[in-house]
Formats: sequence, structure tokens, C-alpha cells
Amino acid sequence: MKKIFFLIAISSLFIFSCKKDKVKESIIDPVTGQETKIKVNRFEDILFDQNQKDLKSHLKANYENYKPVFNTTLDDEEYFKIIQYFATDPNMISAYKTVKKTYPNLDWVSEEVTTAFALLLKEYPNTQIPKLYSIMFGPAEFSYSYSKRVLARKDFITFSIDLYSINSLKENKYYQQFPKYMMIMLDSAYLVPDIMNQYLRSHNEDLPLMELNPDASLCDIIVERGKYYYALTKLLPNSSLNSIFRYTNEQMQWVEKNEYNIWGLIIQNGLLYSKDRPEYMHLITEGPNTKGLQNSPSRLGDYIGYKIVEKYMKETNKTLKEMFENLNAKEILNKSSYKPKKNN
Repeated sequence: MKKIFFLIAISSLFIFSCKKDKVKESIIDPVTGQETKIKVNRFEDILFDQNQKDLKSHLKANYENYKPVFNTTLDDEEYFKIIQYFATDPNMISAYKTVKKTYPNLDWVSEEVTTAFALLLKEYPNTQIPKLYSIMFGPAEFSYSYSKRVLARKDFITFSIDLYSINSLKENKYYQQFPKYMMIMLDSAYLVPDIMNQYLRSHNEDLPLMELNPDASLCDIIVERGKYYYALTKLLPNSSLNSIFRYTNEQMQWVEKNEYNIWGLIIQNGLLYSKDRPEYMHLITEGPNTKGLQNSPSRLGDYIGYKIVEKYMKETNKTLKEMFENLNAKEILNKSSYKPKKNN
């Protein structure tokens, strides 16, 4: 099957304490003064609507409401044929039915994202509220699908709801290529943190990205990533830390238990300020584990970066905006006085 390009081209369950009420914040429309929600616009319902008689007419009738998910107009015949092939493919129709059974509604996504933006507006009052769309990605090379599972711009966000249904799609040939470790990280618990993580990166697109800087040290990269994890803990008060990190409960426990050892590994091997990316990539890349550390999850450097930023914020009482705008990772580390304790 041809790779689908009708998306715009852009280069555990939630754990709540029984003693803690769920946080729920509202967005107030500045014009009407009324509460408003960021609802999920489910494009898959439009695309796979079995009651429509003419697909092109049906999509044209919904075009304005779902414009961000289209790459061009439906008058392009070659483009429409690709969409038609996708929408009538038996494997995709079957996948859609599975998705609807898995997620009959996405109200919980709407509520959590609304709360996140209500909190974000307190830090950034001029934030534009984006439209939120669920779509189905369909067949593509698994690493590409995974990297594009959430696409964000300041005015809209799309997320691939079929990829977050991956464990229910094991029998569908289009989704059988995903490795086990990746399937674990596509649990529903990680959906809203993924949405907000990608949106925040788009929100801060004017800031230079250390990951794209060939001269960036490990410290530069993990502190930068740590800022986003820290921000998520503030914007998603109902999400557990393991959901934010896309770790299972067991992986989160391992990381917390071994924080001292991870830091020791970085320091003893002279990796903290190393600019030799191949030398430290095993600490920041996705994978089933981290090379050389038995039973470990991946991205151990990200967790250390988060702990450095968390300590820095406690020491300095900076706002999220001030935190993001401080691009000096070494200064953040020094002011944090970060020094993990050894477990007994």
C-alpha cells in the first residue's frame, strides 16, 4: 500500500492518589466570558463513516472543519485517490472498528488537555488555543510512524489514535512490525503527555534546540529535555511521573532506585560535558534498554536532566517561561546544587 500523505507534512493507566482530588481547570473565553473546552475532533469518524454515499462530497462537506489534516484540496484527483484507497482498505476499516471499540469517546483527553492549557495560560497569557484532531496514521515504517504520532503547531495538534491502540491491533498486518518496547510506550497513559510535550516544543520553536546543535554536550541536551518533563509535571497534575516519562511502573521504580548510579556512570565516564554524541547517545535514545545497565529502561539521561531542572526550580523559584529562556545548562546545573543520594 502507498504511504499515506494526507496528513500535513511536518519535518500503566493514569495513577491518581485516593487522597488527592483530580485537578480540573477551565479555559475562559476572553470574548464571551464562558468556560470552553478543547474538544477532540475525530477525523477517523469522518473518514470511515459507513453511512456516507459519496466519499469526495462527504469530505468536502467536512473540509473546513478538518482542514489542517489535509495536505491539499480534494480537487487534486491523485491526492483524492490515495485518500479513497486508504478509506476503503479492509485492513484500515478493521483497524478503525478496533479503535472505536478501544476508545468509544475521548472525553478524558479533552479534559486533561483543557486543564493543561488552562494552566499554561497562567504562564503564557497570549497562548493561542489550538484545535485538536485525532487521526489514523495507517501503514508506514514503524520508526517513522512512532516519531510522527503527535504533530503540533501553535494553532493545531494531531495525534494518531490508531498508534495508541497498538496493543489491540496485533492481528492487523499494518501494525505487526512494531517492536515490543515501542508498543509498551504507546499505552493510552502516555497519550496526553505526548500531546503536551510536542505542543510545548512547538510553543518554544523560537528557542534554539540543543539537539540540533552539533556542538551540544550531554548536559545541554538532558537539561533541555528535563525542562519539558518538568513543565509537564506542572501542566498535567493528574498524570503520574511514569506516564510523563513513558515508563512502566517497574521502569520508573528502577530509575528512581538507581538515580545515584546513573549519575555516577555519567560522571565517572566523563560524559556530562562530552560533545562526542556517539559516546553518549545510549543515554538519550529510545530503545528496549540502556546499553551496559541490566534491567534498565532507555533515556536514563532524560531522567537525570529532569531531576537537575526540578532541583533548579526549587532553588530559584523561576517561572516556566524564565526556565525555558535560560539556555545555559551549566548554570542551571550549578544553581541546582544537584547531588543525588546513595540508596542504603
